[in-house]
Amino acid sequence: MTRNPQDPAQPPVYGLDHSAYRCRDAEETRAFYEDVLGFPLTLALHIDRHPTTGEPVDYLHIFFDIGSGDPDHPSHIAFFEVVDHPGDDPAELFKRRWGMDLHFAMRVADHDALDTWRNRLTERGVAVEGPVDHGMFRSIYFHDPNGYRLEFAAAEAAEQQVFRQEAAGARDQMARWNAWKQTRVTTGAS
Repeated sequence: MTRNPQDPAQPPVYGLDHSAYRCRDAEETRAFYEDVLGFPLTLALHIDRHPTTGEPVDYLHIFFDIGSGDPDHPSHIAFFEVVDHPGDDPAELFKRRWGMDLHFAMRVADHDALDTWRNRLTERGVAVEGPVDHGMFRSIYFHDPNGYRLEFAAAEAAEQQVFRQEAAGARDQMARWNAWKQTRVTTGAS
């Protein structure tokens, strides 16, 4: 649960409810997330209108439980299979992206769990990169059938300490970044 320290009256936020993405094919996506990763399909909704604009659009919205550990506030990764939407270019929508542009990271218990996931994915024919040591945690990376980059991350005690140290200096690092970036803009550096 998170509260804004500057506003104690702010209602609490319980973490991720869901993060949603387009998919090429709902069944292909279901098979990957449920059969390969083991995330149960918890909801599938056929909807024929855009929820905010009212625009006619046929889509299936599917949700997979990614295990928040809190039954009252579950976390999901969700997808939309949209049928016949004007202007869609599937080749562009579902191409693999550069790793920093878009990825979805999930926490696992420790390095042993990370190794187990790496082996599980590899055995099921999924190409895995890593583990990559980030200093404050380790990760493995892989793609789903839609081209989205996924990550499992694990931090053990020493890495958690590094994370806490880095977190303590986050505002200072942000200020240094902004100053550095402004220097580059004013000098025309590229």
